Amino acid sequence: MTLLTEKIITIRAFDAREASNSDGNRKSYGNNDWTVANIEQWLNSDAGAGAWYKAQHSADAPPTKADCAGYNGYDSQAGFLNAFTAQEKAALLETTLQIAGWSGNGTTWTGKVFFLSSNEVGLETIANNGTAMAYFDSANKRIAYPSAKAVANSDYTSVSTSSAWYWWLRNSYPSNSSHVRRVYADGSLYNSYACPGSYGVRPACNLSSNILVSDTTDGDGCYTVIYNNPPTAPGTITVPEEIKSTKDYQVTWTAANDLDGNFGGYILQRNLADAGWTQVYKGSARTYKDNLPYGTKTVQYRVSAYDSDNAQSAWTTSGKKTVINNRDPAISGNDSDLGVFNSSAPSLTYTVTDPDDDEVTVVESLDGQQLKSFKAQLGQSNTLTIDAQAWQSVTNGQHTFKVVATDENGASVTRTATFTKNITKIEFELAEPLPADEMPTKALINIQGNFPGGSTLQVMVCNNANDDAPKWEDATQQARNGQKFYFTNQTKTAPQWAFSVKVTAARGSASEPVYINSIGGNFG
Repeated sequence: MTLLTEKIITIRAFDAREASNSDGNRKSYGNNDWTVANIEQWLNSDAGAGAWYKAQHSADAPPTKADCAGYNGYDSQAGFLNAFTAQEKAALLETTLQIAGWSGNGTTWTGKVFFLSSNEVGLETIANNGTAMAYFDSANKRIAYPSAKAVANSDYTSVSTSSAWYWWLRNSYPSNSSHVRRVYADGSLYNSYACPGSYGVRPACNLSSNILVSDTTDGDGCYTVIYNNPPTAPGTITVPEEIKSTKDYQVTWTAANDLDGNFGGYILQRNLADAGWTQVYKGSARTYKDNLPYGTKTVQYRVSAYDSDNAQSAWTTSGKKTVINNRDPAISGNDSDLGVFNSSAPSLTYTVTDPDDDEVTVVESLDGQQLKSFKAQLGQSNTLTIDAQAWQSVTNGQHTFKVVATDENGASVTRTATFTKNITKIEFELAEPLPADEMPTKALINIQGNFPGGSTLQVMVCNNANDDAPKWEDATQQARNGQKFYFTNQTKTAPQWAFSVKVTAARGSASEPVYINSIGGNFG
């Protein structure tokens, strides 16, 4: 958006005489090259009084009153931008313009404050001179009057607020090195030497079209600029290296900054398979959980920050990711608790399937320890079991079965089942009686284990173990004390004498573990 002062705001020379210039015209009447002109340097400087001028070439001279044809010297003044606030200066955009030279050549110039060209005000159509602006569609649109301040500060007394006046353009008159184009008081095209300090200044500048202004005018009839800088863009956006369809994953980004203190949040957009950007999130968080449908080929993200006035930063864009379309295998049933077990071990029956018919490896485990690994027959029933010997090693308390099925592409699923082992009594006897040539009369039983208070231990022995109804005798006390036990039985019905022992250990009210490490002994 180009702004031009409504009025002539000051009376100045375009450029001062250059006494040491080898070009006679410029020596006597100033330099018509906008890129090195005093007025260009002054308009774009924010230096203090007397500090803005710096020679732009070897013959350059400051705009003293004497070298401005005796009027309105400005070398000792502050630069034009010195009166601007930091926000106002920051709002001015850098503008690159075409500059038509006096000898037909042209160049480009970049700065913030400038004069319009004869092309732009609709008075000429020459090369390297910009293009016509729609506003200047008549001479009346080019007519300008000096402001009261311009008249008050001018020592050239022919200017008046009630009379239209001449004002400078930026391009040269094509055939003279000191002549500059200007707009005549009636809006027509004219040219003049660069050095007279008697012509008007109408600066122009460019602002962003997104700049905010008040809805109503102030006491001077002007709209007030609302200075609001957009937040900075988030520095980075992070997307996982591996994305699988139907699987949750996190997109994160770094924080943005807002110099005006009115930060709003973030906008996250997603592009699926190059079909275009779609907003998926708007808010203050810096992370977003996404899940893509099966069949998605590629995905890309970009994030931008916005403030409470809806000013928005540039986008920070991720790389494009290829989506892995591999569905998880499945294990029948649900995670569950199998209940309480004592004498026999629990089991878990399940079936493994895979929607992509991939090869699936199954690992069965108990409390994190692998029991078995095998290639599954898809759709076939499997049973996780614990054999009797292994069951004896399982301690009382809660335990966990796990079945993990993993396909050939690394996708996996887990089925979990818990159970509780609660055995309060152990009872066993010799599987086969020990034969004896003669009647056993005594036995020595050595039993090792832990039998805390509240628990019970019973050790029973017999010397006629081959009988249909053996005579069991209690040897508990002798076994505890490491003493010999003497049999009272002296009869048998079976052909041969035989010795046997059976032991029962019960938890009872004991809070400590109850267990048997070993049983040994002999008889005679």
